[in-house]
Amino acid sequence: MRSYFSFVGNNAGFLFYGFLLALLSSFGQTYFIALFGAEIRNDYNLSHGDLGLIFSLATLASAACLIWAGRKMDDIDLRLYSFIVVIGLALSCALLAGGRGVVFLFIAFFGLRLCGQGLMGHTSQTAMARYFDEGRGKALSIANLGHAAGQVALPSLVVVMIAYSGWRGAWAWSAIILLAVMVPAVLILLRGHEARHEALLARLGKAGTKTTGANSGSTSVRQWILREALHHPTFYMVMANIIAPGMLMTGLMFHQIHMTETKGWDITWFAACFAVFAIVSVVTGIISGPLIDRYTARRMITWYLLPMGLGILALVVSAHPFAVLVWFVLSGITSGLHRSVVSAFWAEAYGVLHLGAVRGLVSGVSVCGTAVSPVLFGQMIDAGVSIEIIAAICVVWMVAAVPMTWFGLRFLPRA
Repeated sequence: MRSYFSFVGNNAGFLFYGFLLALLSSFGQTYFIALFGAEIRNDYNLSHGDLGLIFSLATLASAACLIWAGRKMDDIDLRLYSFIVVIGLALSCALLAGGRGVVFLFIAFFGLRLCGQGLMGHTSQTAMARYFDEGRGKALSIANLGHAAGQVALPSLVVVMIAYSGWRGAWAWSAIILLAVMVPAVLILLRGHEARHEALLARLGKAGTKTTGANSGSTSVRQWILREALHHPTFYMVMANIIAPGMLMTGLMFHQIHMTETKGWDITWFAACFAVFAIVSVVTGIISGPLIDRYTARRMITWYLLPMGLGILALVVSAHPFAVLVWFVLSGITSGLHRSVVSAFWAEAYGVLHLGAVRGLVSGVSVCGTAVSPVLFGQMIDAGVSIEIIAAICVVWMVAAVPMTWFGLRFLPRA
């Protein structure tokens, strides 16, 4: 624990930068935008299905652009890149606050999903994984606390903002907060970034160069470019593991009302259990950092899905209210591990020099999964498939991902 606090003290500014990016990425997250769902539907005279379709299309479009925009982090100075992402997210908030018409609504959603859910989180995770080596796990876990802080604090703040300023005023204030907080934060917290970047290049044996070859560098981790990673079997055999938590949990949570009705659960109990999920996720996220630094993400990534798989299994075998708690507690463990383990894994497996390109593609695919699963699960429900069968399919996916990941790691060279 002393080493943890020492690490934070020595790197407080850069860690706080990662934390702020993760926190303010909430403006583009599904749970935050959903808080305004009723007001947006009433203002634009949209049905639930209309709003869901616009949101899903905007999410898919943002996922496609994220693949391109994410890799630009490898080529652009981190300060300039951060400014561009923050300005893009602030403009999207402002457009949602003042825009009129479905076209502007789509553009605003697109910007929120691309710059918020996509690039703010991508920048935070990539920066922590790239510029920390020995303390990479701790850095990622600390930055990821921003996501949890947003989930805890922002919903209550939104209720107050809507009450005093209306829903459009709340989005206008979101734009102001982004500019007022992140613009000076980037200037202050990234002061002296040139030295940090030069130290990275020196560590990789690339001082003064911008080589893209995969075999260059003096460290034991090969620095892969995206094209080489895409020709490597491990990349595909691990992807089913990596997209599973976000895709499957989003699909199940999107249809939580149908689940509670068919299971006979009280929605208040369901909400209380979700609060436990958030707490477990935060605690596990904090613990995950030292575990990654000690055991490596490469060892942990094979097994981190199992708690969530066991939790979803509870939905298959039981309709008892206690099954909700089991599901959320075990899923919280996987959720707390997910972001840190996955981000550290790509750095360990393919190096950090071209990490923006690799993570950009992975993030784009993951966002596509979260856009597709609510629609796919909804179609299955409409076709008469029970929530137990859907949950069982999720469990099969997760169980199958374990041996596939284990076997895929055999193709990676040992560091």
